[in-house]
Amino acid sequence: MERIYRLIDACFEPHQHLDDCYSSLDEAITDAVEWLEQICAEPQQQLIGVEVCAANGDWRTCRLPTQLFCNLPS
Repeated sequence: MERIYRLIDACFEPHQHLDDCYSSLDEAITDAVEWLEQICAEPQQQLIGVEVCAANGDWRTCRLPTQLFCNLPS
């Protein structure tokens, strides 16, 4: 089964601006960092976490909402 990821906000809800499904954790984080670079984000907006869809369809947090500052290394 292919894993599916989604971004969450500081309240552990699907992210209002980045509510999409991603095929990898790196893809999700990269999209979040690119979005943050395009906006003048307030500290609360910079708190972004990641959930992964479990086999039973439930979403589980795999990365707590934390501030994202820079691009991932290539």
